[in-house]
Amino acid sequence: MQRTARMESWIGWYASDHRNPVNHAIHVVCIPLIVFSGLGLLNWIPLHVAVMHHAAGLGDLGLVLLLAFFARHDLRLALPFAALMIVGARYVPPFAHLAIFLAAWTAQFIGHARFEKNRPILMSNLVSLFVAPTFLLDGLMGEGTAKES
Repeated sequence: MQRTARMESWIGWYASDHRNPVNHAIHVVCIPLIVFSGLGLLNWIPLHVAVMHHAAGLGDLGLVLLLAFFARHDLRLALPFAALMIVGARYVPPFAHLAIFLAAWTAQFIGHARFEKNRPILMSNLVSLFVAPTFLLDGLMGEGTAKES
């Protein structure tokens, strides 16, 4: 499945707000940590449903929504992303997830304030929650707009 034109547009939009190499490096570290810890924290809210003999949490639903988004816009990103998130999010205690989450967001805000001289794009559009991991994976795969920024 090819990437949708809409996803290309979103990545270009996201990249335009992430030009500083230091801030970009912060994002490379912090985006996966935020997603990982956010899903881990959400998993402590039970859905009272068992999936494959495991109690499902709200983080599992969040992961399904992220994967659906990726499957719609760029399927090749869904599998590496899911593997990273599924493997660890269930096995880290909630206080560790909270510490990771807060530290990673703090670093993101510092990166934008100090190096980009702008506020995080999330403050203006929530779709960036989905685009950020795509932008990161795109850059790590050495393709697309993320590589150029």
